[in-house]
Amino acid sequence: MAYFNIADATFSKSIASQDAAPTGITWNGDGSKMYEIGLDSAKIYESDVSTAYDINTATFSQSINTQDSLPTGMAWNNDGSKMYEVGLDSAKIYESDVSTPYDIDTAVFSKSIASQGVAPEGITWNGDGSKMYEVDFSSAKIYESDVSTPYDIATATFSKSIASQDGNPKDITWNNDGSKMYEVDLNSDLIYEYDVSTPYDIDTAVFSQSVSTQDGGPGGMAWNGDGSKLYETGTVSDKIYEYDVTPTPTATITGASTITGISTITF
Repeated sequence: MAYFNIADATFSKSIASQDAAPTGITWNGDGSKMYEIGLDSAKIYESDVSTAYDINTATFSQSINTQDSLPTGMAWNNDGSKMYEVGLDSAKIYESDVSTPYDIDTAVFSKSIASQGVAPEGITWNGDGSKMYEVDFSSAKIYESDVSTPYDIATATFSKSIASQDGNPKDITWNNDGSKMYEVDLNSDLIYEYDVSTPYDIDTAVFSQSVSTQDGGPGGMAWNGDGSKLYETGTVSDKIYEYDVTPTPTATITGASTITGISTITF
């Protein structure tokens, strides 16, 4: 089955966020931990999740202060040994080393770089850390940087940018192979999906479809590991939303080369 299709997403449940203005959400590698970044408190929150990727089973465990006083987005590298944050106050990207993978209490700030835009809202990576992406609220652009040492922001070099679908983009993410890119927007309250012909190359991204968000002020979005669940944070409701993604079945007829005398086939 082909997941990661926003048109197949159906809202299933929501929980209250830890922060009054949740602007970002992400997961560890197996869905046993969920993270939320809070603009109101300037904190990152970690929750333990007893049933993988099910927000109803999330229990708050700990929080840490952010590097920026107005944090807007966060991300991990591929093994939880590095954590990243973007913030509006400084317009910077921050990198922290994490001694116990995915444990925010062991995160130690290591370095920062200036963001491409003056109002960075979201950050993400490609699959191997050789490309970094930012979405900027002020310029309404998505930026791509080449990273010579994987996941090391000090080696990031800006390469290209494209206009976002709407004027107030809040977050950006990818499917698991870089063939689809997603953007969530505050102005339209929509999630946009792009088809990307050259994996992880934003220059080859073509808008394909959009769906409405659950919240009137969406702040962030994320997927589970296989694209069967979609998540959204809402700054109006102060909630985290979970969607089930169920691909529409396709009918296949085998064993006949031609069918005659039938005008309609109903399943």
